[in-house]
Amino acid sequence: MDNLDETNKQLIKLLHENAWQTSGALAKALNVSSATVRRRLKKLVQSGAIRAVAIANRDIIDSRSITTLIALNVSHENVDGVIQECVDHPETKWVASATGRFDILVLAEFASTEELSNYLQERLIKIEGVKDSETFVCLSVKKGRQILSID
Repeated sequence: MDNLDETNKQLIKLLHENAWQTSGALAKALNVSSATVRRRLKKLVQSGAIRAVAIANRDIIDSRSITTLIALNVSHENVDGVIQECVDHPETKWVASATGRFDILVLAEFASTEELSNYLQERLIKIEGVKDSETFVCLSVKKGRQILSID
């Protein structure tokens, strides 16, 4: 599904706001029939354009989690390898190459400061190509709760 038409964009927006809406409520908001909504939803799911996920409320599920943003400077020839290795770590929730002062940004969660320290000193430092890192501990997460994972 290469291009989304305006109806599909609006449908996705409505689902993003509240995925528990009935096809009837969605149809009314979009001014289309319930059958049209169900057909479009089926196509969006089958194409991979959308998928259903549960978003956990971090404050209820796990208030002890430490969320960190780890910024990495890496050797140019090692960027792809470092990204893949970070992606493979279960602690990481989001990994991206970046412009600016750092080459790679990694969002990761840890159960304790000891776990974070071990990750930085035992695993991250051993990745070939990592020249330098800076770690930012998030004191309060106001948006992005969907990153939380339940292990």
